[in-house]
Amino acid sequence: MLKSYFISLYRSILKNRFYTFLNVAGLSIGMATAILILLYVRDEISFDRYHKFHDRIYRLESEFTVNNNHDLFAKVPAPLGPALKEEIPEIESMTRLNPIGNMAYRHGETRFIESMFYLADSTIFDVFTHNFIYGNPSTCLVQPFCIVLTESVAQRYFGDENPMGKILLDRNGNQFKITGVIGDLPGNSHLRYEALISMSSDPETYNTTKASRFWRLGAFTYILLHKDATIETIHSKFLDFYKNRMESLGKQYGVSFRLMTTPLTETHFRKGLSGELPSGNKSYLLIFSAIAAFILLIASINYMNMATARSANRAREVGIRKVMGAEKGQLISQFIGESVVLSLFAMGIALVVVWMILPAFNQFAGKIITFGPAGNLMLYIAIILLAIFVGLIAGSYPAFYLSSFLPIKVLKGNFSRSGKNSRLLRRILVILQFFIAILMINASLVVSGQLKFMKNTDLGFNMKNLVVIEVQDKDNPELIKSYKERLLQNPGIIAASNSSGIAGIMPLIYNLKVEQEEGMTDLSTLVIKTDHDFIKTWGMDILKGRDFDRSMRTDELEAVIINETAAQEFGWGNDPLGKRIHYGFGRDGTGGRMLKVVGVVRDFFFRSLHNQIEPVVILIGEDVEDFLTLRITEERQKQSIDNMEIIWQDYFSAYPFNYRYLNDRIDDLYSDEAKINDLVGIATLITIFIALLGLLGLSSFTAEQKTKEIGLRKILGASIPNILFLLYKDFVVLILIALVLAAPLAWWQLSNWLESTFIYYRPVQVSVILIAGFAALVIGLGTVSFFIIRAASRNPVDTIKYE
Repeated sequence: MLKSYFISLYRSILKNRFYTFLNVAGLSIGMATAILILLYVRDEISFDRYHKFHDRIYRLESEFTVNNNHDLFAKVPAPLGPALKEEIPEIESMTRLNPIGNMAYRHGETRFIESMFYLADSTIFDVFTHNFIYGNPSTCLVQPFCIVLTESVAQRYFGDENPMGKILLDRNGNQFKITGVIGDLPGNSHLRYEALISMSSDPETYNTTKASRFWRLGAFTYILLHKDATIETIHSKFLDFYKNRMESLGKQYGVSFRLMTTPLTETHFRKGLSGELPSGNKSYLLIFSAIAAFILLIASINYMNMATARSANRAREVGIRKVMGAEKGQLISQFIGESVVLSLFAMGIALVVVWMILPAFNQFAGKIITFGPAGNLMLYIAIILLAIFVGLIAGSYPAFYLSSFLPIKVLKGNFSRSGKNSRLLRRILVILQFFIAILMINASLVVSGQLKFMKNTDLGFNMKNLVVIEVQDKDNPELIKSYKERLLQNPGIIAASNSSGIAGIMPLIYNLKVEQEEGMTDLSTLVIKTDHDFIKTWGMDILKGRDFDRSMRTDELEAVIINETAAQEFGWGNDPLGKRIHYGFGRDGTGGRMLKVVGVVRDFFFRSLHNQIEPVVILIGEDVEDFLTLRITEERQKQSIDNMEIIWQDYFSAYPFNYRYLNDRIDDLYSDEAKINDLVGIATLITIFIALLGLLGLSSFTAEQKTKEIGLRKILGASIPNILFLLYKDFVVLILIALVLAAPLAWWQLSNWLESTFIYYRPVQVSVILIAGFAALVIGLGTVSFFIIRAASRNPVDTIKYE
């Protein structure tokens, strides 16, 4: 019996090569896409689960409140972690990490600027799991000025040599002894450090118990709980700790603090915190999973459509098998089995496709996903089960439909080639296919439109031809000033300014006192410390007052410029000029500088459009050597940048010259959206292509079925346009029904996505919905045209003979 089933399947494939090809191609492409999405989603949800104690590790986070303004941070004060470890016995271990930022290191003549070197407690290896190649994890970070390198960094500096005991020098002349080498971190780690330097190298910042340090942000801090401890216990005991160690000083500052915690395995998806590490987005995973389901559904619909459409070709086989004694259940098993076999065959092709394109997919998605047999047994089992499930779903209705044929009717030739029920089902399935396709086209258009909106939105300053150099030798301000003055002699450089912050990197938040009716009021606000040329260089619009003026000596110590939002939130309305701001005061509220507002600039975005515009205070400060921003002319861009590098060698030859255009930094803020735009765009094309494969097969069947009818109509005088209208009409109606059903859902879901993801966005337009429907209509009709036009153009004498 089983042998006869396989023979039947083989003959069916040979007889219907075109339709078999369409089915297998659609299923293969759909499954390959679904597997890639599955691999991406699995990688995202596996973040940090490779750590041995991942279920007991939590990150500590901060909420500072000043005058009902709540600021959330991914870091906590430096002494908080060690103090909690001392006083709360449920904490088994604790470790802190802090990125050093761009810093130049060298060994001999080998020099690099590193951005992923972190300070870390020696306990980091008690909390997190690492693969040690050289060194002792218990002692390698105990002493000051010790460094543990990842394998790739060790290779970069020392090649194949054993680096243990060798020295790396930083730009300040500090010597770091290499005491360990660890394997590179996996791709699914939210921490991305490439080297760890002992935190005891900076004892003044991190090994202090000063009360004031409990009110300054310090480091990313993680705690490891004992097996039976709960995080609720930690929060409960922290309340007592806060009352005893922090509350009184907080009241003096006018600030309160709340401890927040996030489980390690959820840290990758943490949002809404200042200073957060690059993170994932759970909502995007849901979108990708839905896309995978849609694509598989469309591929399954193709199979069902073509199987039921061509059911008449197998009617005689069903009749004979029933006459020979086959039960309905046996026939159902046969046809579902055929569907599963084809699905497994398609899955085999899909796996080959995935293996071939996975390297390109990894590069595109920024992943390090592997797909070899090692360690992926459960994944392969899941993929096989998925193929079987798709086969069962795709073959279920055709199997029940074919097995229900009455043998007497089909053997006498009284079987209708297209029953009423099967016609209705095919129409419903075509509507469902185009419903999904229209949703996908809408999603692609809206995501692409939002990305363009974000990149083209007026940011409140002129970012065209702005070049940013991150300064290395920050301890020599006079050297930096001299470098800047030399650059300004270049005719291609229009303006230059040093500042403590730039767009894309949030400035620091400072506690200020601002003048209000009831007196000086405490507030926490973003502060940009800069020089006299900041407003001019960045091309900001001054709405009230004036810019900083070198001819006015008092500006350097007393002048401040604010943005529109600051004027409103400080309660100054339309009259902010001359108002006072107290900056840099001590714990007792004295000292610092009393500033007066001399100008108001138009609101500008220093963060992405995901965030609300915040109050910003701009003042002339001493520590402004972090970034040098230069405005260059359009015509002399290359010459100007070449000149920057040449002059750089005269001042900072110990450090490599690195620059970036500001618009590239701005683009980095929307890397997630750029990625989802590309993925949704590709998925939309795949969805449309698979749907069109099915439509191609269905239009071939429709043209074949109506061959005799077309011939009779032509003999009776019907023109080719009349016949085309008749044949097109059904498809147009089905696509229009799909549009009517998809339009409100697309508008609702995409509007919700925009509102929940962005503060500033372009609403979903009715025109976008209509364009998506029109595109689906044009693509659909274009696909069916080949077979329909060919059928309508045939000689009626030949078509009458068809049946």
